[in-house]
Amino acid sequence: MSLGGYLMGRQLEAHQLPLKLAAVSRCYRAESSGQAEERGIYRVHAFTKVEMFGATAADTGQESRDLFSEMMLLQKDLYSKLGLHFQVLDMPLHDLGAPAYTKTDMEAWMPGRGIYGEISSASNCTDYQSARLNITYRDAEGRERLVHTVNGTACAVPRLVIALCENFQDSEGNISLPAALHPHLPGASKIQPPNSPCRITWIRNKAFQGTIVPAGAGM
Repeated sequence: MSLGGYLMGRQLEAHQLPLKLAAVSRCYRAESSGQAEERGIYRVHAFTKVEMFGATAADTGQESRDLFSEMMLLQKDLYSKLGLHFQVLDMPLHDLGAPAYTKTDMEAWMPGRGIYGEISSASNCTDYQSARLNITYRDAEGRERLVHTVNGTACAVPRLVIALCENFQDSEGNISLPAALHPHLPGASKIQPPNSPCRITWIRNKAFQGTIVPAGAGM
């Protein structure tokens, strides 16, 4: 996420905290997966997500804990309104990355896989990230302090698509969309399968026969 970088080197005022931001980002990971239960779009090299990011005062530590709880409540509200059955995991210490002081994962039931699959997470990183990004604030007494940072995924698009399709598809292949999505998809309360199967035709560029095509050239 670039929101931490957006705040890099900034000094915030106490009255600006907690600072709450959200953004849509295109995310990339080097690894995919060869596991059968992670086939398809469950674990891919590139995906889109909506991320929440916050900076809080560090006076007592309660500020970041409160924002962490708020993000979790937003996640629970979102997935409940989508009609998903999900569980919340309080991650053990050996599963925490270096930045996280505490972390929770939320997993939705995915019938097609017969497993709960992670759809989001939330982390309280206290001052680990801000120390490296030099994100500070002035407290009530004018002293310079490092902020605490908190982040949480609101929507990881591919996995939510999986959860919705697998939970709300009937025997005829129709997918009933949750009522919460209807205002955002006017007239589309249901997704129906195509009348005829899709056919993919592979066309090979005649210019590409054992040679390297320059970047930007048509394929």
